[in-house]
Order: sequence, then C-alpha cells, then structure tokens
Amino acid sequence: MDSGAAQRSAPGRRPVKGGRTGTGGRRRWWSRCAVLAAAAVSAALLTAPTAQAARAAEPAPCPQLPCEGADPGKVTAWQSGGAPKVFKETTLASGTRIVQYTGKPAWDTSSGRTYTWAEVHFGSGVENGRLWLRAVDNWGDGINIITPVDHPRAYRGTDGTTGMFLYSTSVPRGTYANSACVSDGTERGCLTEYSAEVVPWGPCEGWCAEADPKAIPASDWSYVERSDYHRVELPSGASVQQASGRLKQGGYLGWAEGVLPAGGRYWLEAWQGSGRWGEVYSELPRDGASRTATGSTRAFSWLPELRACVSDSTGTECTTDGEDMATPPAQAPCATLPCTGIDPASVTEWMPLYDPEVVEDADIYQGGRLKIYKGRPAWDPYHFYYWGEAELPPGRDGVSATLMKHASGGPDSRTARPEPLPGGRLTASGKTKMIALDPLSGDQIAGLVADGKKWAFATHQGNNIYQTSVQGPIGPCAPGEACEGVTPDKVTTWSSKATDWDTAELPNGARVTLSGGRPDWSVSDDYAWAHSASSGVTVWLEDKQPGGTYAKVADAGVLKATDGRRVRACLSDGTTTRCTTPVS
Repeated sequence: MDSGAAQRSAPGRRPVKGGRTGTGGRRRWWSRCAVLAAAAVSAALLTAPTAQAARAAEPAPCPQLPCEGADPGKVTAWQSGGAPKVFKETTLASGTRIVQYTGKPAWDTSSGRTYTWAEVHFGSGVENGRLWLRAVDNWGDGINIITPVDHPRAYRGTDGTTGMFLYSTSVPRGTYANSACVSDGTERGCLTEYSAEVVPWGPCEGWCAEADPKAIPASDWSYVERSDYHRVELPSGASVQQASGRLKQGGYLGWAEGVLPAGGRYWLEAWQGSGRWGEVYSELPRDGASRTATGSTRAFSWLPELRACVSDSTGTECTTDGEDMATPPAQAPCATLPCTGIDPASVTEWMPLYDPEVVEDADIYQGGRLKIYKGRPAWDPYHFYYWGEAELPPGRDGVSATLMKHASGGPDSRTARPEPLPGGRLTASGKTKMIALDPLSGDQIAGLVADGKKWAFATHQGNNIYQTSVQGPIGPCAPGEACEGVTPDKVTTWSSKATDWDTAELPNGARVTLSGGRPDWSVSDDYAWAHSASSGVTVWLEDKQPGGTYAKVADAGVLKATDGRRVRACLSDGTTTRCTTPVS
C-alpha cells in the first residue's frame, strides 16, 4: 500500500500490541507490439535510427537541468549506450499492461543521470484505471519507504506514458522515480528494481473503515485467523468470534462474527494502552462496528489490537479481558466528543503511550517557527488532538502560523490542497487550542508558518516517519493561496523545474507548448501555462471543469495553479483548433 508509515515487506508479519496507529497518434512513439516484445527488441525499436545518438543534442525541454515531467515521446536523440530499455513490465488479468523504461536523452549529458518513465495500456472495459510513479527507498531490515511522486506528469488515467524523471535516488537534487504502479480497480501491479508484483486491489487502499469482510474474495487474502482463544460464549448460546486477516495488497483488517439466538449485541473495541487503569479498551464509535443480529460487523484497520465483545440478558464477555479501572479517567470537558477549544495545558492526564510529542516542526532559519504537537487526552480515546506553538517575529507584517489538514497520502492525495483548520491560526507568538482529527478519517496534520519574508510548510503526509519541512520565499500572493495573473518570466527560481510537458501542432506547422513547474514561492501548487512561438494564432490554457467540459482558465503565457492531469494548451488559426492531450 502507498499510504501510511514505513511498510514491512516480510509476509505474514502482524502488528503487535503496543504499536501506534498511523500506517496510435504522434504522441505514442512505439507500437503496442514493441511493448510486448522482449526488452532488447523494444530498445532497438525505441532508438531507431541509432545514428541519432551521435548527432548534436536537441535543446532540452527545460531551461535548467534536470528536466521533470518531459514527454519521452518528444525525445528524438539518445546518448550512446543510453537508448531506452525495458526496466520491468507486467500485465493484469484485465489485460492492462504496464511497462517501465529507463534511458538517457541526448539533451542531458550530466554524469550519472538516467531518466525513467512508464507506459500503460488499459484493458478492455477498464473505466477508472490509473498509472503512477513512485520512489522506493530501502532502509534495510525489510523496511521500504514508498512515496508517490509529487508531480502532475507522474500520473495517467488514460493510455500513454508518464513524463520522464530522474531514476537514481542517489543523485542529489531533482524529483526521482524508481518504481511504477497501475490499478484497474480490481488488481494493482507494481514494478520495482527487484520484482513485478500483481496483487488484488482490495476494498480500500491503505487504511480501511467500514469494509465488508464477506464481500472480499478469498483470493484477496494472504491469511485469515479465527483463533479459539479469541472466541467467547454466553450461557444463552450467544457468542462472538474475533477475526483478523491480512490482505495481499498489504492492509490488515479486524472484525467480529457473532451469533445471537435470543437478542443482544456484539461489537468491536480498540485497545488504547496499558496504564494505571489497567488494560484500556474503548468501543469503536462507528455504526458498522456493532450489530444486533447474527452475522458480522464491518472490518477496520484499527491497530494495534482489537477485541470483540458480546452481551445479552445473561451477561457480557469480551475476547480479551481488560482490567478494572481503579481510578477512572477524568470526565471529558464537553458533552459530545471530540471537544473543541480546549487548552492543552488544562489536560491533567493522557492516554498511555500518547503523551504530547512534537510530530512536525516548520522552522524558518532565523525567522518564524511552528511546532505541531500531538496527544490523546485520557477523556477521549477516539481522536488524536493537535495543537501548534508558534514563534513569530514581532512588529512585522504578514506573519502567521496555521494548522492545516490534508489527505493522508497515496497517488490521488495531491489533488486536494491542504485546508486551514478552524481555530488553528495565530498572528503572534503563542499556542493554539487543541484540534481533533479522527484516526480513521484519512486526514493528516500539516502546518504553515510565514514571517513576512519566508514561509515554511511541515507535513505528515504520505510515508513520512520523521519530521520534514520545506521552505520558500513569500511570492506574489499569500503563502498557501493560488496566485493569479503571474507570468513565467516573473519566477526567478523553481522548486520543481519548469519543463515543457507536451505540444500540439496545426496542419500549417504552428505549434503550442504546455509547460509546467512549481515556483519556489508555491507551498503545494504546481502551475501550468500555454505558449507558442508561432505567429497568426491564438493560444490559451484550458482545464476540465466539474461537469466534465473544458473551459479556458488562462491566456497565453499566464500561470495557472492546477493538478496538471487534465490541463491542456490550445491554439487556433481561426479555422482549425488543436490542443495537447491530457493525461487523465
């Protein structure tokens, strides 16, 4: 799975108690038959004629190397010995096929730079397939840190290729990719340096909530456990069996199977820790975690441990005993959880293992700073609470610190921009109140601090298992907002290199280019623009609207914030119109 924390590849290894929650056209320049051929044959087709490699290199599609997201179909010459090669390939049962390539374009002769990209052909009937590039960092001991590439041209939802990115993660600077995945909604196929693996997609990606275990095919499971030690029965004959399993795509699920011959209820509880109260369990506050009829609850990825309980007129039993609380935790300071507006200093006791800790630190060198804390008060076992502590320079305009949330990760997470959390903004040094997030919601915490000159953004998105922070200067609009009306020549530095992504051509030879990149003043947005050197044509930028139609979003040479998947550059000579091809 692509979301969550560090992923362990050892099959069958289960989390243990005490862990934490968290874990045909011009564009297509090779034929399908070439893709299906052996690697050597494919490479020969891709580089013909090989004499091109010896010619003068064509201009690079970016003013500053290494290029990021360039179209491999537009490369006309390759370095000697750097012709495209099939790196890995695999095919799903639907006929969906993914091939990953590596190559060295002639326009980048820097030592050690190899580019990679992937091509997909979706099988017949596949409607919501997608292809994405990843970076896999092997930390040893079976731990792989897997991160989807954060770039608009690293994804596809239609047949074709991704953009080109640096392959080797050992070369400093740049956006890297050394793995690729494809999904057709039923299976997921991933390519890495060592394997080409196809697994069932499963009921969800990463963490599950409210999954139906009975609807999951037996072939999707690595294993399912129903231990006699995790079954209890009441005198009435009512019983509950705690069940658990691991999906082949990597997710863990737990659920309860109950028999109720004469009424009653069974439900799931999550272990919250071991402290002075004993072993603390709390019922999952989800509708699907409880049932009043024989059958099964929904399944949840609640780690580290679940237990099942059953109750009727004859008594109550649970599959794992919790000790009696000698002193119950303090009552919550609100009638309905989660509480809002609570000062963290007023919390006198925290859940075992969940004392306050700094999880992110957005720090501007010799400037502003925002530390993000996380904890779980003893009076609320269902939510994590976050708060920020800001250090902001006094007497300066444009200073602020803001707590934000966004999707937890995965290849689709970047399409949603981080959202400011209500009550999470400071304009002077101090602390925010506590803000709750549901561990099963998929939301993750982030923070943005600005000191009037620079900004810093810290995020727990994706596979981050350590504190991370990125910085940039204040741009033409407030940090975190999408700037309008800016032209590329006003950008002095790009954090993601400005690169030509695609081109379209009229019959008379006039061409339009779609380019994109991320200015260093942009916190999370990539920008695209349309431009042309041809005369006598009108050029503009379009993006797909919620209703599915395309509409103009910018004039020629004007930046527009976009996720990049459906944006296209268009040109017209008054008679004929052509647009670049979106990747989704």
